[in-house]
Amino acid sequence: MRRILLITIFIIAFSIPSVAWSLWPLLWELDGEKNFIGPLFSYKKDEGKTTVAVRPILFSYDSKEEGIYRYLFPLGKSTKDMSYFIPFYVRKSGDDTGNTAFFPFFWGESKKGSYFGMFPVYGKLYDRFNKDEMGFFLWPLYSYSEIKDAKKTNILWPFFTIYSGKEKGMKFWPVFGFREIEGVSNSGFFLWPVFFKIERGLNTDDPFRSFYALPFYMDAESKKSKFKSIMWPLYTISKTEYKTQTDIIWPIFKKIEGEDREGFGFFPLFNYEKNEKDVKYSILWPIYRDSEWFLGERKYINRSYFILNRYMEEEKATFLNIWPFFEYRNTGDDHNFYFPSILPFRHEGIDIILKPLITLFQRKKTGDKVTNNLLYGLFTKEETENTWKTRFAFLLEIKKDLDGIGFELLSGILGIDKKRIKILFIPFERHGRTDDGQ
Repeated sequence: MRRILLITIFIIAFSIPSVAWSLWPLLWELDGEKNFIGPLFSYKKDEGKTTVAVRPILFSYDSKEEGIYRYLFPLGKSTKDMSYFIPFYVRKSGDDTGNTAFFPFFWGESKKGSYFGMFPVYGKLYDRFNKDEMGFFLWPLYSYSEIKDAKKTNILWPFFTIYSGKEKGMKFWPVFGFREIEGVSNSGFFLWPVFFKIERGLNTDDPFRSFYALPFYMDAESKKSKFKSIMWPLYTISKTEYKTQTDIIWPIFKKIEGEDREGFGFFPLFNYEKNEKDVKYSILWPIYRDSEWFLGERKYINRSYFILNRYMEEEKATFLNIWPFFEYRNTGDDHNFYFPSILPFRHEGIDIILKPLITLFQRKKTGDKVTNNLLYGLFTKEETENTWKTRFAFLLEIKKDLDGIGFELLSGILGIDKKRIKILFIPFERHGRTDDGQ
């Protein structure tokens, strides 16, 4: 009964005209967003976009991209093409393909046909996990996968494996194993993870060969690169056509040399790397880290102080976080300021569902409008170039618009502006006004 009553109140409340949205903290409005019970419920419809949030983690809806639903954030999310609820449910869909898993069942459609299964009893899948086909029966008793005419069959995974088709070999883990595509690649191990041998690209002009005897010796080589390690992490050297990097007692000592590349590191005191125009360094890691890099002509900056404090500069965007005090975001001419900054992450779900609960003050600029919100609507202010409106809870509202200045007391018990007088919430037109406002 209480639940039905609460839902009824919620529906009625959001049906109230906007002029009555000043009964803080039960009802209040800012920049067209209606709020109910402080920050717990919010609703906004603006320029064809609708957003709804039921906090702290229950539900949110955003009408963009044909609708984005979040529920029990961050466990559940649903869009037109994808939805999930961790760890029980996931669905993905495309033009001619799609798959659904509702643990322990799964099913889907692919260009090869439909498939289904119940884990771990029986199942078959097509075009999933970068495989052409997969299947299992009483997993891990029996399973197989196929890709490009190469098949891998597992018995009591991961202990026994047979490779067939264009790929030949077998595995008896962890004792030994080998696999080969004739003239293309081969690999093997003995007493995993101690001894490894890998050869690939044998049918190209740049084959790759490596041999590992961990941790005593590692050697890998191709025409374009070389890598060698002795008693890792004691000594490691790697070479490419662009640079040579030497590590001693990794990650403590590091040196980089090359054309337009250089670097030196004495971890954790100092680290510096330069790769053409890209530069990154750290001092007393993780106290201070700094990196600048380019994508084409676009320059990006990322600086962090004590891990959570960050400054990021991207194309037409800036992000500054001084944890746990404040956060500032700038995108073009728009900006957002939050105090405090308990969750220093840029994530749409956090912004919609969690951040309104833990933000005591927010200043937001969108286009020519600036809004201020203190203590979940206790004090609000909206400004444009020629107008402004200030509200203190349900006690006092003062506004200035194109018609002049007006005020309301106690949500409309008494109010006056150039057009009307309000007494006990009832508006009366002011006498003596003409159509031109004289």
